[in-house]
Amino acid sequence: MGETRLIELAGGRELAWTEYGSLDGAPVVAFHGSPGTRNFFAPLAEIVTRKGVRLIAPDRPGYGHSTYHPGRTYETWAGDVAQLADHLGIDRFAVVGPSSGGPNAAGCARFLGERVVGCAIVSGPAPPEAGISNDQMSRTSRITQRLAMAAPGLMGFAYEVGLRQVQRRPDKSMAWAVRTLPACDAAVIERPEIHAAMRDDLARPVASTAGRAAVQDLALELTPWGFRLQDLAQPVRVWHGDLDQNVSVESGVYLASEIPGAILRRVPNEGHLLIYGHFEEILESLTA
Repeated sequence: MGETRLIELAGGRELAWTEYGSLDGAPVVAFHGSPGTRNFFAPLAEIVTRKGVRLIAPDRPGYGHSTYHPGRTYETWAGDVAQLADHLGIDRFAVVGPSSGGPNAAGCARFLGERVVGCAIVSGPAPPEAGISNDQMSRTSRITQRLAMAAPGLMGFAYEVGLRQVQRRPDKSMAWAVRTLPACDAAVIERPEIHAAMRDDLARPVASTAGRAAVQDLALELTPWGFRLQDLAQPVRVWHGDLDQNVSVESGVYLASEIPGAILRRVPNEGHLLIYGHFEEILESLTA
């Protein structure tokens, strides 16, 4: 557990993943945000182990050690996850996705049907038809969204340059994040175990396709998702912080209102990184 593993998918692409917790525990497949990797969940390993859960964290195509897929959709990603579950001998499992991982978790719930027993969307965006204003988002997030749609090649290059600068100067990048993020998110990053894990992750080599993968994530979020929220049939819980400046809390409100039977947990005085403070509760909701 905790080691990176690889499988070859149908068609020849490779998929990387890491596991935390207990091999005998209830399986939960966890999807990182963007840009990001499977290592996002490393600071949560102690909670996962204590709860007796088997957390499976894959790299999406283009990130970490997973091969880039130029034709990726939420449906093709669900197919990748199904192949991983088959490889691991897992029939049914829950899914959780923070931030850009949220739509990917929802897509698995839609396209994998009864194989997904529960879904948690944490700080995740709503689909474009929601018409959610980005006025509450940070200026950086608004500019990134515009450039990802208007000039994806340029944005991908900018992402890659930025990620490599972060890798060379992880401490400087962490300090910048603490200065510029909302106080609630900065406080999360300053927790010793979170700070150490994030710093180590930022210092790791960056995949040459990570910039393209990040732009691809944004394009998928900002165009029709290829499925209706109303068609999700599993128990879904939506978690969102009132002070989120990356994804407006109105996105969480919309998701919960459109997904049949979804339960919204709107968390006061929390921002985009609320998963780090509430992961135990999130796991409990998925494995009860």
